[in-house]
Amino acid sequence: MALHDGETAADELPPPPPLPPNVVPIIAEDAAASESEPPPPPPPPSKPAKPRRHIMARPPNGFGKKGQPIQLLANHYKVSVKPSEEFFNHYYVNLKYEDDTPVDSKGIGRKDKLQHTYHSELANKDFAYDGEKSLFTIEDLPQIDNELIMVLEDIGSGKTAAGSPGGNNGSPGGGDQKSVRRPYQAKTIKVELKFAATIPMAAIGHAIRGQESEHSLEPLRVLDIILRQHSAKQGCLLVCLSFFHNNPSNFVDLGGGVMGCRGFHSSFRGA
Repeated sequence: MALHDGETAADELPPPPPLPPNVVPIIAEDAAASESEPPPPPPPPSKPAKPRRHIMARPPNGFGKKGQPIQLLANHYKVSVKPSEEFFNHYYVNLKYEDDTPVDSKGIGRKDKLQHTYHSELANKDFAYDGEKSLFTIEDLPQIDNELIMVLEDIGSGKTAAGSPGGNNGSPGGGDQKSVRRPYQAKTIKVELKFAATIPMAAIGHAIRGQESEHSLEPLRVLDIILRQHSAKQGCLLVCLSFFHNNPSNFVDLGGGVMGCRGFHSSFRGA
């Protein structure tokens, strides 16, 4: 067919058929680009749901059927406190190694070594330490922010047994065993003490008389820590406010391969 002037081949083509209402047309450029692109990665597998845990309920009668019953004793002592206008000083404790990595305070042994080493630097002040992040004194330390260097000697497991190759009867390993002490491994720790707050001692009397307020529990906490510090100096094993003597006579076989250790829990409470 001949084309007239001003007409093109597109003018001679028939119109496209109508699209159904639920069909979206695809542009040729987008279709070519989608064919060249790789398919999207599959979605990550869904994590299995965590099992829900429930608190074990007590038996209906309130008593268990297995195990060995243990008798618990509670002693209560009356404490009287004279009125005082003095304060406990609360300091924040931060322990770091030489490379400024934090120290796990549960694994550095006796904390009273700091007081023995820096008795003069701490102005001969006694303190009570909770084993974590808080230290308390009755009087102010020389400075608001104090930084001390403490060297702890880690003995490890202490002694190892070593014997001569041949024993008295010629059997291997049957010789006289000697105790060989492992070399000390010194650890240098930086101790930062920063002033945090003051706690009035007058609140102790208020708490003992039952006049509790939002600040009355803090001085009782300091008294609990003082008891804890005293137990630490006696060589006791400390677990929060409980302490245990390392004496085999305190061990109790609870069955199932579990051993219990008799101990004490001490705390100050308002009457």
